[in-house]
Amino acid sequence: MSQSIKIIQTLKKTLKSHGIKYVDVAKHLNISESSIKRQFTQGDISLSRLEKILLLVNLELSDLLELVHLESMQLEQLTVAQEKKIVSNTKLLLITISVMNNLSFNDIYDLYDLEEAELIKFLLQLEKINLISLKPGNKIKTLVSRTFQWQKNGPIQRYFENHIQDDFFDCQFVNAGELRIVINGMVSNSSNQTIHKKMQQLAQNFNDLAYKDQNIGLQSRYGTTLVIALRPWELPEFSGFRRKQNTKVFR
Repeated sequence: MSQSIKIIQTLKKTLKSHGIKYVDVAKHLNISESSIKRQFTQGDISLSRLEKILLLVNLELSDLLELVHLESMQLEQLTVAQEKKIVSNTKLLLITISVMNNLSFNDIYDLYDLEEAELIKFLLQLEKINLISLKPGNKIKTLVSRTFQWQKNGPIQRYFENHIQDDFFDCQFVNAGELRIVINGMVSNSSNQTIHKKMQQLAQNFNDLAYKDQNIGLQSRYGTTLVIALRPWELPEFSGFRRKQNTKVFR
């Protein structure tokens, strides 16, 4: 596959992940939708036009080229068994999350109470499952796709969900860097789906920014967790006042 085709394919995936369609790109460029479809299909997009399209997702050309490189990485997901092994050892889980946040060997060693030999042992375990490649001089290269995801409702996801319930929300959200927004309202199924789309776009924006920040010094980066939630729900204290049991099912 030629490099130009890879660039176009990665651009299409990036636009799709942000919920941006051909019609949106056409309006942004002030050309017809059929014209932009043809250019994407033929892979005939000029450099200047490419840079304008990237403005829609707040990326530069260098970011897109790096995404093309990351797209060539094969690991999209670990197996349930691999996740179980990682989550069974707190130190291994800590190191796994650290390398996926692009911390270097020295960063991890300086931050956590681990012996050098112990850290290398755990990194070699991650290398065996192709999560990383450990290079000479203990240089860590992550081998996961940018679209990597943990198993849905798998061991690692359940582990963090338990801590989100117990630890994450045990906070007043009033300090620097903290924000909690709780909104209540009556919305239709259509509006609910629109909000879903916006939440997915926000999650993608978070990933994009985390990716762009990976080369910033560790002293200027902070472990940050974003929790986005939406569900048809009523306070138990409110539902207790209902004259009749609520039988309305969200569809």
